Amino acid sequence: MASVAKFDMGAVPNQLRHNERLIATPSNPDIDPERSSQNYSLLAPREISSYDYFLERKGELYCYNRADIKVLASWVVTAPADLAQEQERLFFEKTSEFLQERYGAENAIQSIVHYDEGGRPHLHYTFIPVVEDLKHGGEKICANDVLTPQELRCFHPALQKYLDEAGVNC
Repeated sequence: MASVAKFDMGAVPNQLRHNERLIATPSNPDIDPERSSQNYSLLAPREISSYDYFLERKGELYCYNRADIKVLASWVVTAPADLAQEQERLFFEKTSEFLQERYGAENAIQSIVHYDEGGRPHLHYTFIPVVEDLKHGGEKICANDVLTPQELRCFHPALQKYLDEAGVNC
């Protein structure tokens, strides 16, 4: 139902533009531009672009100055086949809420539902992986400390429990 990917700084602009459908000629042949109007964001509108917000938030965090640092992570959560169509929006809203609680609402860059690709509707939730910085004080970017093997093992059961408690039947 869900998969995660991590991105270095060089990949961030294209990843964000892809999710917002801002690429003029996307390389993904499964995107149907006729259905892109059905896509929607679950985050409150901001006065700045997703990329500018990313840069702003990143600037508040300690980040090692290495090209290979994963500064952005993205969960793709697909609507289950057994989910009733009338519960799709609630499913995505509660999933986004779960992710914001888990990784910090201030670290959320995008939470976009796509209906314009082949297959089931899905949520792209992109965030900066942030942990407490014990060495320098404050917070730092560290995908390895956020997306640990333990986190990956318990993610699906925790999401399922959250959805069950919210009355989402899937």
